[in-house]
Amino acid sequence: MKLTSLIPTAAAFIAAFALQTLSAAPADLDARVKEYTVTGRSLVEMAQTKKVDLADVRKKVDRLVEIASGLAKDYEAKFPAGKKLIDTVIAAVPEMKGLSFHEIESEWHDMKHFEKPGNNPGLDLKAEENEHFTDPIHAIIHPLLVLKAAETHEKSPGAEPLKQIKEEMEEGLEQVEKMHVALSK
Repeated sequence: MKLTSLIPTAAAFIAAFALQTLSAAPADLDARVKEYTVTGRSLVEMAQTKKVDLADVRKKVDRLVEIASGLAKDYEAKFPAGKKLIDTVIAAVPEMKGLSFHEIESEWHDMKHFEKPGNNPGLDLKAEENEHFTDPIHAIIHPLLVLKAAETHEKSPGAEPLKQIKEEMEEGLEQVEKMHVALSK
C-alpha cells in the first residue's frame, strides 16, 4: 500500500476521533455531575434519616471532592481568570481536612484566606462579575464541611450537625448545578 493511499484513511480516522472526543465531552460532564448529585443526595438522606455512617461519609466526601476538583479544572480551562483561585483551593484540600468546621467556613468558604497578604487570587471576589468563580471552589468546600459536621455528629450526636450535613451538601449540589450550566454553554 502506498503512503498516499494511507493519508485519506488517516485523515478520516483523525476526523472521526476528534468528532467522537468532542461529542463525548458533554456526556462525560453530565456523568460526573450526575455522580456528584447522586452521591451528595445520599449524604443528605443520611442526615434526614439520622443514620450517619462516618466511614461512608469519608469515602463519599473524598469522591465528591475528586469530582468537584475535576470539574473545577474544567471550569478554569473555560474561565482562565479563575485559575489561581481554583488551583489554590484544590491544593489546600489536604490542609482543610485537618481544620475544624468553623475554620474551613471562615478561611475557605467565606474566603478570608484570600484577604491575607500574598494570597490575592488575582480577582476581586466581591465584584458581581466574578461571583461565578465561587461555584467551583464551593463545590469542593461544601463536602468538606459535610465531613466536619459528620465528625462532630460522631462525637456528639445531635440535631445541629445533622442540619449542617444537610444544608452544606445541598449548597454543594447547587454549586455543581451552576457549574454544569456554565460548562455546558
